Amino acid sequence: MIVLLVLGIVVLALVLLSLIRVGVWAEYAQKTFTVRLLIGPVRVTLFPRKAKQPKPAKAKKAKASKQKKSKPPKKPKTAGEIFDLVKELLPVVTDAAGQLRRKIRIDQLYLDMIVASADPAKTAVNYGRLNGAIGMFWPLVEQNFKVKEWRIRTNVDFTTEHPTVYLRAAATLTIGQILALGVRVASKVLPILSKQKSGSKSRQETQKEAV
Repeated sequence: MIVLLVLGIVVLALVLLSLIRVGVWAEYAQKTFTVRLLIGPVRVTLFPRKAKQPKPAKAKKAKASKQKKSKPPKKPKTAGEIFDLVKELLPVVTDAAGQLRRKIRIDQLYLDMIVASADPAKTAVNYGRLNGAIGMFWPLVEQNFKVKEWRIRTNVDFTTEHPTVYLRAAATLTIGQILALGVRVASKVLPILSKQKSGSKSRQETQKEAV
């Protein structure tokens, strides 16, 4: 009974862990760019990095240098081998990219753009082009990603010469989705790499026998 209870707790913990969403949060405003790693409710700033305080130099202890046996350098892969490997991996990479795209969820996307320049006529033309580009781009985003919350606003300003852009976006997927995708990709990539490695070994043995 205790064993079943422990197993049930472990399974429940793994299920809850697999539901935690991880991803990236980014914000751009006033030429300032901030990137944070999202792990559930936790946010870790990746950029900009905080300046580390210099640590006092510690006295280094003298150690006797040990001679390491030099390993013979491995022969680099030929262009043909690289091409064959890329050719076999390309379908796997394409499938993984498609699976990843369908799993990623855009939790938040706020985009504010103000078009401005010294020439009012040019400003009006650029404003029209910008809205046309958004009209073509955004349907593609909605078709390929799950979008939870979004807002895109454009405006025009004939009194200033410099355009302004504000962007805040967050994209996440669950740990379970990452693990499932990783297992699926590994099950396809590892046999290819193993086959490539065994093939290169057999070619080397054949060359040695010929010599």
